[in-house]
Amino acid sequence: MLSRRDRIALAGRNTVDAVRERLVGTGDDDRGGRSPLRIGLWIVIAVAAWGLLDLVLPHGAPLGIIVQGAVLGAVNALVALAIVLVYRANRVINFAAADMGAVAAVLAIELHIKTGMNYFLSILIGLVAAAVIGAGVEYFILRRFARAPRLIVAVATIGIAQILNGASILIPIKWTSGKNSGTFTTPFNIHFTIWPVRFDGNYVVALIVVPIVLLALVWFFRYTSYGVAIRAAADNGDRAMLLGVPVRRLSTVVWTMTGVLSALAALLRVPILGFASFSSVSSSGPELLLFTLTAAVIAGMTSMPTAVIATVLLGVADQLGAWTFRNAGPVDLMLLVIILAALLIRRDRLSRAVETGISTWQLIKPVRPVPPELNRFWQVRVSSSVLRLAIIAFALTLPLWMSPAHTQLATAVLIYAIVAASLLVLTGWAGHISLGHIAFMGIGAATAGILVTNHRVDMLLALAIGAGVAGIAALILGVPALRISGPFLAVVTLALAVTGQNYFFVQKYFPWFVPENQMSRLPVFGRIAIGTDAQFYVVCLIALAVALVGVRSLRNAHGGRAMVAANDNPLATRSFAINTTRLNLMAFAISGVLAGLAGGLFMVLEQTFSAGSFSAQQGFNFFLMVVIGGLGSLPGAVLGAVYVYGVQYLLPSGGWAFLATGAGVLVVLMFFPGGIGELVYRGRDFLLRKFAERKGVIVPSLVADVADASLAGEDDTPPEMPVPELLNKPRKRAKAGAGS
Repeated sequence: MLSRRDRIALAGRNTVDAVRERLVGTGDDDRGGRSPLRIGLWIVIAVAAWGLLDLVLPHGAPLGIIVQGAVLGAVNALVALAIVLVYRANRVINFAAADMGAVAAVLAIELHIKTGMNYFLSILIGLVAAAVIGAGVEYFILRRFARAPRLIVAVATIGIAQILNGASILIPIKWTSGKNSGTFTTPFNIHFTIWPVRFDGNYVVALIVVPIVLLALVWFFRYTSYGVAIRAAADNGDRAMLLGVPVRRLSTVVWTMTGVLSALAALLRVPILGFASFSSVSSSGPELLLFTLTAAVIAGMTSMPTAVIATVLLGVADQLGAWTFRNAGPVDLMLLVIILAALLIRRDRLSRAVETGISTWQLIKPVRPVPPELNRFWQVRVSSSVLRLAIIAFALTLPLWMSPAHTQLATAVLIYAIVAASLLVLTGWAGHISLGHIAFMGIGAATAGILVTNHRVDMLLALAIGAGVAGIAALILGVPALRISGPFLAVVTLALAVTGQNYFFVQKYFPWFVPENQMSRLPVFGRIAIGTDAQFYVVCLIALAVALVGVRSLRNAHGGRAMVAANDNPLATRSFAINTTRLNLMAFAISGVLAGLAGGLFMVLEQTFSAGSFSAQQGFNFFLMVVIGGLGSLPGAVLGAVYVYGVQYLLPSGGWAFLATGAGVLVVLMFFPGGIGELVYRGRDFLLRKFAERKGVIVPSLVADVADASLAGEDDTPPEMPVPELLNKPRKRAKAGAGS
C-alpha cells in the first residue's frame, strides 16, 4: 500500500520533474552536457548585443548603466517571482504584488528613521510584518473567493492593492506628519565606480541578497515538503485535494512568501533610489506593476528562471532608456509591444490555464423592470415619474446652492460618470476588462484641445472629432483583444495607460498632438456661453444625459442584446449567424467614443492639458468605480463614479481615498455582488413587495427574491491535514487517524 508521500509524488510525477527542470535545470539538456554550451552561447549573444547598442545609441551603452539596470532588475525580479508564484498556485494574476510588502517596508523604514532602531532589526520586523500581512490577506479575504471565478479574485487583488497603498501613505503621515529627517541606507561603507555610476553599499547588499533569495527558493521548492506539495498542487489542485493535500494551507504559504518577497524588494530598492515619499517604496505603483507583469507574461506566468532573466533584461533596457532619452516613455512603449507580442504568442497556453471569460462574473446582474402586475397601478407609475423628476430637478439646481469650487467637483463627477457608462458597455455587456480607459480619455482630451487652441475649431465640433479619434484608437486595441481576453487584456490596457501617460501624452514626443497652450471656454457656435462653472456644468449634465440615453437605447436594441448574448454564450450566439467579432469591435468603438467625449469635456473643464491628469492610477479608479457601482445597471455606474470621486473630496487627503475605494470593492465582491446599483434596486423591490402585500397582489418575481440561498455558500471541500505529517510521517498520521 502506497504511503501518502508516494501518492502525492504520483499525483505530481508528470509535472514535478518539469517544474524542477525549469527551476534548477535538471532536464535532459543538463544531463547531456549541453547546458554549459547554451549558457556560453547566451553570454556571447549578450556581449554582442551590448557592443551593438554601444555603437548605435547616441550616448552609447556604458557598462555602469548596464550593471545598474541589472541590479535594479534583479531587485524587481523578486516582485515578478511573487506574481509567478501566485499564478502557479492559484491561477490568479496578482495585481497587488507590487503593494503587498509596501506597508511592512514603510513600517521598517519608519522604525529605523524615527526610533533609531538597528538597521537589521528593523528589516527583520518588516519582513515578519510582511509575512503576517500576506497570510492575513489570504486567510481573511481571498479564502472567501475559493469557489469564485479566478477573474473575481484578480479584481479582489486590485482592491487589496488600493488598501495597502493607502495604508502605506498614511503610516508616514500619522507617524511623522509626512516629514522624514533621516535616511534609510545600509550600514556598509563600501563603494566602487563603473563609469558613469558610483555603486555604494546599497548596491552591494542587493547583489548579495537577491542571489541568496533565489537559491533559497530553489532549495525550498526542490527539497522541502511544502515546496513539493505546492508544485504538485499547482498543476492539478483538484487531484491534490482529493489525495488529502492541504491546498488552502499551501495557498496561505504562497501568499506569505509573496508578502515577504514584495517587502524585501521594496527594502532593497529604497536605499538605492532614496526615501523621500511613498513613491520610492512603490516605485510609482502602476509602473512597477507593469514592469514585473511584463516579465511574468514573457515567462508564460509559470517559469521562475525566465521571469528573473526577463526582469533583469528589462531593468537594463529601462536604465538604457533613461540614459539615452532622459525619459521613461520609450521604455514604456517597448513594454507595451513586448506584452502584446508575448500574449499573442503564448495565447493558447495561457488561455488553457486561466478563466478568461467574464460571463460567469456574479457582479453582472441585469436590472429587472417593474413587474407588469404592479405597473398597472397609478401609484407605481406616478411614484416612478416623481422620482425621475426629483432627480432631474436636483441635478439642474445643484449649481445654485453650491460654491464654484464645489460646482467644478460636481462637473468632474459628471464627466467621470460618462466614462463609467463607457466601461459598462465594454466590461458589463461585452465582457472585456479595461484598466486603461484613461488612455482613450486622454486621446479625446488631446485631440479636442489641439483643435481648439491651435486651429480655432468650434468646441462642439472639436469634442465630436476627439470622441471619434478615441473610438478609432479603441477599435485598434479591440483587434488584438479578440485574441487576448480576461485578466490578460487588463495587463495590455494597463500597459496602454502607462505608455499614454509617459509617452503619447508628452509634448516632447508628440508636439503636434499634445496641446501646450491654455484652452479658453469659447461660446459654442459663437452664441452659447459656457464661460462660468455653472454654465459648463449644465453642458456636462446634458452630455451625460445623452450618453445614458444612448447606452440605454443600445442595450434595448438588437445590437446590445446580441452583445450581451455573445458574452454569455459565444458559441450559441454564433450558431444564430451573429458575427461576434463585429459585436466586440463595436463595443470597443462605442466605449472609446464615450471615453473620448469625457476626455474632451475634461480638457474644457481644466482648460489645460497635463499628462499627470491621465495617470494609470486613474485607470484603476475608473474600473473600480463601475465594479463598486455595479456592472449591470446604468444608475449603478453613475453612483459608482459619485462614490469613488466623492470620497476623494469628503475624506482627508493622503491615503484615505485609496482605503475607501479598496474597501468598497472588497465589500461589493463579498456581500453585494451587484454593487450599489443592486442595493438601490433591492430597496425598490422591497417597497414594491410591501405595496403588493397591501394590495393583495401576488408577484412571482418578487416572491422568488426572498427565497433562502444560504446553501449556496456552503463549503464541501474535503478536510485537510498538516503538510509535515502528511508528507513526512505517514505512518504516525495514519495511526492517529485510526484512533480518532
